Amino acid sequence: MKEEFARGVAFILEGDTEKVFYLALLEHFCKRHAGWELIKSNDPKSGEIYYVLRNEERNIVIKIFVVGTITQLAHSGTWFENRCHRAYPSLKWTVFLCYDTDDYMANITKFYEGDWAELRKRLAKSKAGEVVDLAAQADIEDIMLLDSDGIFKFLGIGPCQIPTGGKGKSKMKRLFRLLGSGSAYHEGMRAKELVDALDLDFIIQRAPLDFQKIEKA
Repeated sequence: MKEEFARGVAFILEGDTEKVFYLALLEHFCKRHAGWELIKSNDPKSGEIYYVLRNEERNIVIKIFVVGTITQLAHSGTWFENRCHRAYPSLKWTVFLCYDTDDYMANITKFYEGDWAELRKRLAKSKAGEVVDLAAQADIEDIMLLDSDGIFKFLGIGPCQIPTGGKGKSKMKRLFRLLGSGSAYHEGMRAKELVDALDLDFIIQRAPLDFQKIEKA
């Protein structure tokens, strides 16, 4: 039997590093609000992994879709329709679209602004109660680099100049390479220890994204 949920929250993200960051953010919000916990679960029929945010009074289902490639962006509307709305038709859903707008300025890019606009229309047709854009001209690494002291501590080095030029991912890779000895920045799940070392309150206060919308939802 399915659990009874009070509402649903869905995240549509560009990559696996974003997933690691936003899950850490949800865990952080649980710590800020006593009695809440985030539980990883899976659907025994489909094998889909999802999360449950719960306290003594209610459960909230959290679904996450990682786009990864432009072909999957179109599929994310179908994912929401099938895995979110149809799976829990009585729930009010808040959908967070988390993406980098700056890539749309490039001549060649994976994701185009018009594709996200089409996705918003698709989500509206699928009865998404609220669609929230968490879009900025920044990689997720730009957001992480806001807590440079946390990154320096994680790397075991003293404060130094963050490499300039390029976007956050490029800066992060160059910073790691400065350490020598084959040091390299790893994305996705391999970035979890780095994300866990960050001061998320510090980042929330300074980020160009309104993360408090997630906390409110």
